Amino acid sequence: MAEEAEIRVAINAQLVSFGQTYRNAGVSRYTAMLLGGLSALADELDGPEDARNMRFTAFFNPSELTAAQASSLGRSPHMALRAGRWPTSHPAQRILWEHLALPGELRRIGAQVFHAPVNVLPLRHLPCPSVLTVHDLAFLRYPQYFRPSRRLYQRTLTRRSVRAASQIVAVSASTRRDLIELLGVDPARIHVIHPCIADDFRPQPDPTALAAFRATHNLSDSYILFLGTLEPRKNLDTLLQAYAQARAAESDLPPLVIAGARGWYEQPFFARVRALGLERDVRFVGYVAREEQPLWYAAASLFVYPSVYEGFGLPVVEALACGVPTITTNVSSLPEAGGSLALQVAPDDSKKLAYVMREALRDSRLRSRVLVEGPMWAQAFSPRRMARQYVEVYRTARAR
Repeated sequence: MAEEAEIRVAINAQLVSFGQTYRNAGVSRYTAMLLGGLSALADELDGPEDARNMRFTAFFNPSELTAAQASSLGRSPHMALRAGRWPTSHPAQRILWEHLALPGELRRIGAQVFHAPVNVLPLRHLPCPSVLTVHDLAFLRYPQYFRPSRRLYQRTLTRRSVRAASQIVAVSASTRRDLIELLGVDPARIHVIHPCIADDFRPQPDPTALAAFRATHNLSDSYILFLGTLEPRKNLDTLLQAYAQARAAESDLPPLVIAGARGWYEQPFFARVRALGLERDVRFVGYVAREEQPLWYAAASLFVYPSVYEGFGLPVVEALACGVPTITTNVSSLPEAGGSLALQVAPDDSKKLAYVMREALRDSRLRSRVLVEGPMWAQAFSPRRMARQYVEVYRTARAR
């Protein structure tokens, strides 16, 4: 049988950041993990024929190109790394480049499939079929949680993009349902591909190392952790109310550690802590560097992620992978992320959350179960699995 013709796939990696800052999170990490999975899959000498016949080009922000070249991506013969022809560090510059210049770049390299991994396709006509990843439609479900400018941009451009895309990837079955219900997308064009996590999210077997980590960061031997961007839909107000109720019932409750970069409309959370008299019991530690996040999870006694809405809710998988008992909510995609391992409550029920937090902290059998089953659950969210599924979507887009 003759070897299948090469397929050239271009991927917009403008939002990828390699620095240890808040920019190295969310969609940046998602795109970087996808690129790593694709290049590793294609580089395998005995890998899937579909992947070996693909050549990938990733377009990076010029300020990140050197770091990308120094990473494992720079060593892959199947992954070409390029930068745009003008600076795109500022959001306005990046948006203009994506809409005005990127289509011309695709023509120059002879791209046969273009992948936009974050909700929006270029406005100008594309020279090839396109794959669009939609992470969530929070700006439609909960518009009050967004600044007006961002809400308008996402609503306008995402609507147009899902109409124009050849194939659409939803990061969860929940997002797929939203695409069908809110934007009327043909279900036949939507593929559900869950995100992946890195393999350093795992239990830490050395208690001495965990004790040293806690000492370095002035953490208690036991603490409750939230990790995520501080923004309204993370539902921190309900978490703080629940924590106050739980602490009123048990004065020796471990402290609550809230980790994550400031997002938007976050000031009320700090005011709520003061109003509840929790200044000594709740600690905001700010952005946590990516390389330390597995330790923040593993050193905690409990992880709580009470979000009102998530495209997927990857911190839930990360916490379970690290063997930490986890509480999340029973809405949107969060049941997909937590499966049967994560405890679930309604997002508006602070009384139930307070009760479940107290019960989880003293349930040694739950801790033992999650230590064993959490890493097993996380195996379903590997970069290789995600990359293989994307390869199939690229092939589908190319064939139509």
